[in-house]
Amino acid sequence: MTDRPHNNDQEQLQRISELFIEAERAIKEIEDVGGELVVPAVNQLRYTGNHLVRYLSNPDDKEELRDAFKHCKRATYDAYEAAITYQLLEFKIFKDDYRKVQVSTVIPDYSNIKHVIGEARRFIRDNNESKTRGDFYKNGREYLQTITENVTKLNDNRDELNKLITNERRKLLFMVLGGLGAISAIISLLIHC
Repeated sequence: MTDRPHNNDQEQLQRISELFIEAERAIKEIEDVGGELVVPAVNQLRYTGNHLVRYLSNPDDKEELRDAFKHCKRATYDAYEAAITYQLLEFKIFKDDYRKVQVSTVIPDYSNIKHVIGEARRFIRDNNESKTRGDFYKNGREYLQTITENVTKLNDNRDELNKLITNERRKLLFMVLGGLGAISAIISLLIHC
C-alpha cells in the first residue's frame, strides 16, 4: 500500500477503498479507546464520499478521485492525531499523579519512555499544517502504537508506584511519631527535673 501514482481509475478506486477501510478502522479504534467520535476524521470521510459521487456522475473529472484520495489519507491522520492526543493526556495525568515519586525506581526506562512520548507530541505539533497533514497518515499509526504501548506500560505499574507512595508515607509517619515521642520524652524529663 504505497502512495504511488495510479495507472488507471480502477487502481485509484481500489486504493481509495483501502484507505477508507483503514480510516474507518482507526476511527472505530479511537472511538473504543476514548469513547468519543472523531468528528474531523468522519468529516473527511464524508468529503471522500462527496468526491466519489461527483466522479461517478462525471468519470472524466479525475481531480475528484485525487481529492477523494487526499481526504481518505486526511481522515486516517485525523483519527490517529485524536488518539495520540488522548494518549498524551493520559501521560499528563500519569505525570501529575506521580510528580512526587521517583518513577524510575519502579520503571527503569522511564526517561526513555518520556523521550518517545515527547517525539509523538512533536509529531502532532510539527504536522499542524492542515493542507499536508494527510501526507503523514502512515507515521500517525506508528506513533500511536508506540505511545499507546508506553502509556499502557506506565499505567500497568500504577500499583507498584502506589505501594512506593504508601511506604514513603509510612516512613514519614514513623519519623513524625518518633520525633513527637522524642519531644514528649524531653518535655517529660524537663518537667520532672
